[in-house]
Amino acid sequence: MEIVDSGVCAPSYMDFTLPSDFAQNALYYVPQFGHFYCDAAYRVERDALGLFLLIYMCAGTLCVQTDGRTSVAARGQIVLLDCRKPHAYYCQDSAEFLWFHFNGNSSAQYADYLAAQAGPVFAGDAIPELRQCFDLVFSYAQTVPSNEHLISLHVSQILSRLASPETHAAGGQPLEPALSFIREHFMESLSLGDLAAQCSMSPSHFIRSFARYTGRTPHEYLLAYRLRQAKRLLLTTSLSVEQIAEACGFNSASHFARAFRKGSEMSPSAFRVMQF
Repeated sequence: MEIVDSGVCAPSYMDFTLPSDFAQNALYYVPQFGHFYCDAAYRVERDALGLFLLIYMCAGTLCVQTDGRTSVAARGQIVLLDCRKPHAYYCQDSAEFLWFHFNGNSSAQYADYLAAQAGPVFAGDAIPELRQCFDLVFSYAQTVPSNEHLISLHVSQILSRLASPETHAAGGQPLEPALSFIREHFMESLSLGDLAAQCSMSPSHFIRSFARYTGRTPHEYLLAYRLRQAKRLLLTTSLSVEQIAEACGFNSASHFARAFRKGSEMSPSAFRVMQF
């Protein structure tokens, strides 16, 4: 479809799908998509649109405004916009990019999660590999009828890769010293100060960085790691529940039992006799 919008140049195109009721209720679906070549006259500004937007930058730069800040996306980067919020994106010079609007499944939850992690612009060595997912979304959207299940699969792959730490953790893996320390000392009493010191960070900076990198607080991560080790011991040893609680860093068997039941919806004893 030829584009007549200001700033959109040849050979740009966009196309549309008609998502089924099943796709809208159970899958990620893509109602419109396009490949744009734009000059400095290109600008989109909206108060709200009930969809989400993914953009893959092929060349040039694109300025993105959302949540009160302006970011610049460059070649080999991805933009994720929650179009339910006021937003704008525009070219200061020229740009080439693939884009599609999407919705359905857990779109809102992923958009909120990714915005808190690193959005709206994602960079990293893994991002250029996602160009193929964009191409596949376009390919399956252009078939008649469109292959809604494979469209959903590749939208999911894009979102899940954006949520991976390598796409938004600047400077490699700055929290690896703390994660390694947890693996080696999870059975001991660990304080926030102990963990922050491993990364030469203040406790407040460490908490923010840890949540951004792992999606959990340091306490949540440590608890999950201890419970994981406890499950292994329950299934592979004859240690008592009390001994396992102590071996995994819980201050009492009752504390261990409460945490285990909350995380697994069963007692440690019930888990131990399960057949897998």
